[in-house]
Amino acid sequence: MEKNNENEIEVTKPIKKKKEKKPKKKFFERRFSWFLMGILLCLLILIIGMLFGVWGGINERVELAETQAVPKIETQLESARLDIEEERYEVALSRLDWILEEMVEYLSDAQLTEVGELYSQALLNISISTNATLQPTPTLAEPTLTPTPDLRGEEEIFVNAQALIASESWNEAIQMLESLREKNMDYKAVQVDGMFYVALRNRGVKKILEEGSLEPGIYDLTLAEQFAPLDSEADGYRTWARFYLTGASYWGVNWSQAVYYFEQVYQAFPYMMDGSNISATQRFRLSAVNYGLELAAAGDYCAAQEYIDKALAIQSDAELQPTAQWVIDKCYRQQNPPTKEPPTATPTQEPTDGETTGPTATSTPAP
Repeated sequence: MEKNNENEIEVTKPIKKKKEKKPKKKFFERRFSWFLMGILLCLLILIIGMLFGVWGGINERVELAETQAVPKIETQLESARLDIEEERYEVALSRLDWILEEMVEYLSDAQLTEVGELYSQALLNISISTNATLQPTPTLAEPTLTPTPDLRGEEEIFVNAQALIASESWNEAIQMLESLREKNMDYKAVQVDGMFYVALRNRGVKKILEEGSLEPGIYDLTLAEQFAPLDSEADGYRTWARFYLTGASYWGVNWSQAVYYFEQVYQAFPYMMDGSNISATQRFRLSAVNYGLELAAAGDYCAAQEYIDKALAIQSDAELQPTAQWVIDKCYRQQNPPTKEPPTATPTQEPTDGETTGPTATSTPAP
C-alpha cells in the first residue's frame, strides 16, 4: 500500500514465510533399515547353521576314525604281547612302530604307557639275545666326543643311536640319545625312551657285575626305571648290590649285621664285589670268622662254632683250625656236665698255660 503525501512515501512489501524443515527419521524408523537387518539376520543364521553342520561333520568323522582305530590298536597290542612272549621281538617292534606312527593320536594314556613298556621289553630282549659284533665307526663316536654342536638331522642321530645300542656301546649310545633330545625333545619320543631304557639298564648291570662300580650301577638302573619298569634280573642285581653296600657299611663295626647281609649276597651272587675287589663270598667268610670269635669271647661257644664252621666250609684255613678246635671243645663242655669226659675222638684239649687261651683275631680287609 502506498501513501503519497507531501512529506513521505510509505511502501509496503509482501512478507515471505520461511519453510519448516522436516525432522530426519532415525535408522530403525526407516523401512530400508528393517529390510537390511532382515537380510543380515538371515545371513547370520545361515552362517551359524553352516558352522554347526561343519563342526558336526568333523565330530562324526573323528568319532568314526576313533571307533575304527580302537580295535586296530587293541589287535596290534595283543599281537605285540604275544610276539614278545614267543620271542619274536623284531616283529613286536614293527607292530609297535606302526601304532606309534599311525595311531598315536588315538592312544589313551594307559595304552601309550603300555606301548612304551612293550617297546622297552622288545629292545632289551633283542639286546640280550643278540651277540652283536658291530663296532661303532668314527663317524658315530666322534660327534659325541667333540664340543661342537651336532647339526645333523634327527633321523640320522636316531639311526646312529640304534647302531651304537646294537654294538653294545652303552656310553656312546646314551650320549647320542641325549644329543637327540637336546635337538628335538618330541622326536619319536616313545622309541627314544625305550632306547634310553635299554642303554641305561645294560650299562648299570655291566657296572655292577663287571666293573665293581656298585653305586654308579644302582644309579643307572634307577634312571632306567624312569622309562620303564625294571626286569626281574636287573632288579635283582640292584637289590644285591644294595645289600653288599649295606653289609660293607657294617664292616668292622657290627659283625652280626655284616654276616646277615653278606650271607644273602654270596648265596645269590658269590662273585659280586665293590672297589675293594673282595668278593661277597670272601666278605661273608671273614665276617663269619670275626663274628664267631666275638661270640666265643662272650662265652657263647656253640654259636661261635656254627659261624666258624660256615667260614671253614667256604675255605680251609690252617691258622684258624686250632681256634676252631678249641671252640668245639668249649661247646662240648658247655653242653655236657663237667663230670663227663669228652669223647676219645676229640683230637685236641683245652689250651694250658703258655698256650692259646682263647680265640685269636683274624686279619680283615678294609671296607
